[in-house]
Amino acid sequence: MATKKTSKKAPVKAAEKKTAAAKTENKTTVKYVVTESTAKSKRVKLDSKLPNNLINIVIAEVIGTFILTLAALFASDILSSMYVGFALMFIVAIIGNISGAHVNPAVTFGLWTMRKLKTILVPFYWGAQFLGAMAAIVLVGSLTNGGFALSFDQFTAFSWNIFAMELVGTAVFVFGVAAVLQRKEIKAAGQAFGIGLALMIGLVVSGSISSYIKSTAIAKIQKEQSTAQTEKNGRTYPREIYISGATLNPAVSLAVTEKTDSQLRSNGVLPAEGEKSYSRFSLEVIAATLIGAALGGNLFLLVNYRNKDEE
Repeated sequence: MATKKTSKKAPVKAAEKKTAAAKTENKTTVKYVVTESTAKSKRVKLDSKLPNNLINIVIAEVIGTFILTLAALFASDILSSMYVGFALMFIVAIIGNISGAHVNPAVTFGLWTMRKLKTILVPFYWGAQFLGAMAAIVLVGSLTNGGFALSFDQFTAFSWNIFAMELVGTAVFVFGVAAVLQRKEIKAAGQAFGIGLALMIGLVVSGSISSYIKSTAIAKIQKEQSTAQTEKNGRTYPREIYISGATLNPAVSLAVTEKTDSQLRSNGVLPAEGEKSYSRFSLEVIAATLIGAALGGNLFLLVNYRNKDEE
């Protein structure tokens, strides 16, 4: 009799165990789903949350862009790439731990496309950078008693040659920036040196392209031997000849100007009376630097890609 009772209860206990296991599995699954959705919502909140030191970031970017713009304005044509590169080294060294020392709307955009910067911070960086450049313009204008006056009549002008020069130079620069930032073992001083050197190389590359563009334009004028190329604004030569080099920075381009006819002839610092100083801030510079930064930064991510399964 005992044997029969045991054999009857055995299937019942087995069924109860299966039911209990199924309930436990369902609870675990539900718990995992809730945890995953909660993590995603927390991630979204963190991405949209402003940092506590936002004011410090804005002030640092204003000061850094102000210094970089002054360096770009007062550097000579021959050594401008070296001077501006050293200026960026100095800026990264002093404010790199505060804001990252972007001091360039193109760099900010490039890091954003690389998912290295929160979307909500982009407007603050851009506003601070253009504010720093405008502060440099106001300072130089006051020191020259209004002799440094800008004209934005060339804002809608577009040259594919200038576009290509700015795009290639910015891509090289941001490619170097992304490479330096990826090397976590490099100390702050090494990062400052690497980023400044990347800017130097970007300016040298774009400068060589600029020289080729000028030579081509001059050869075209000599070949035509006519004044048919006179532009609507009364200039004698094609616009590419008036460009000293690439800016690689939309904020700095706000203060940098194209040369005038008198400056081309005499290498003067200020234009002659009655001549306009056209700002380099234009659609071609904005589009070229932003696209170039995105290309350079993401190209490095592609080159540096590693399969996680193989690591």
